[in-house]
Amino acid sequence: MELITCASYYGSGSSVITDFVSEFDSVFSFTNEEFRFLQDPDGVSDLEYNLVENFNRHNSGHALKRYRNLVSFYSGGIFNKRYETYFNGNWSKFSYRYIDELTDFKFHGWWQYDLMDKGSFFYFRKRIINKLLHLTVWKNNPERTYNSMKNEITYGSHPSEEKFLRATKRYTEELFESVSDGKDKIMVDQLVPPTNLDRYIRYFNNIKIVIVDRDPRDLFVLEKFKWQAGVIPTDVVTFCKWFKYTRQHRQQDNLDTGNIKFVRFEDMVFNYEDTTNNLMQWLGLKAEDQSKRKQIFDPAKSQNNTKLWLNKKDIVKDIKYIEENLSEYLYE
Repeated sequence: MELITCASYYGSGSSVITDFVSEFDSVFSFTNEEFRFLQDPDGVSDLEYNLVENFNRHNSGHALKRYRNLVSFYSGGIFNKRYETYFNGNWSKFSYRYIDELTDFKFHGWWQYDLMDKGSFFYFRKRIINKLLHLTVWKNNPERTYNSMKNEITYGSHPSEEKFLRATKRYTEELFESVSDGKDKIMVDQLVPPTNLDRYIRYFNNIKIVIVDRDPRDLFVLEKFKWQAGVIPTDVVTFCKWFKYTRQHRQQDNLDTGNIKFVRFEDMVFNYEDTTNNLMQWLGLKAEDQSKRKQIFDPAKSQNNTKLWLNKKDIVKDIKYIEENLSEYLYE
């Protein structure tokens, strides 16, 4: 089974890859939902750091609990269907089995961060009770601590890198194989970030990653006038700093390897044939399997989302500033 995923910097147009690849009958397109459980804080990458690279008797076990909480969050609920629905009820089952495989032992116990995770009121209540007990019945036993978390579970875990990667590969393989509909290629959105990809590739048996970027002038206009989501700064000076900050990894990373390919959004639109032929060859896709050609991704329609700054005469100075400070990222 080969996983295909796209990675972006927010709003850079990576959906063109999802849409294009989804036009092939040989590919199972796994919805437009973003599956970020590997890269998000408390996700699998953080697990590896805390369990393998920076083992600590407190941090490592707590990292497993944090991932368990993330699994629960991504499971969804009555009003917000998330991964449990997409994975046909297998998300929690496979995830908890993964956690169990990485767990060496567990016992009823707690430490400071378990207490903090309960919230400030719970923490304050415990401290008050503990203080009162030391002023009265425990007056002569200053080292005793009030245990208000007798049902809390502490995990012990310190796998080798080999064991961690073996378990993680089995985990990702089982998850996506359970929904693959018997196809050998699965298109999944945003499985990995565009940065530090040498790390994330190790979590799969077989994956191809397409990183997509677009002209910063269009990104600035879209956020400032259309999306207004607050994720991207719209002060032009800060925007340029943010844009460089999120792309600085490209100064040393190789984004054109056997597993990674870099694509410009605009090339998918204005240089469709050459760009898509190159992608098809790299992904092992056949033209005769593209039964929905230009039905999901239509380059003609996507032209409406390019060169937007040309119609914004009131921000000419901002566009000029972007052109001067982000010249290496412009699409000409």
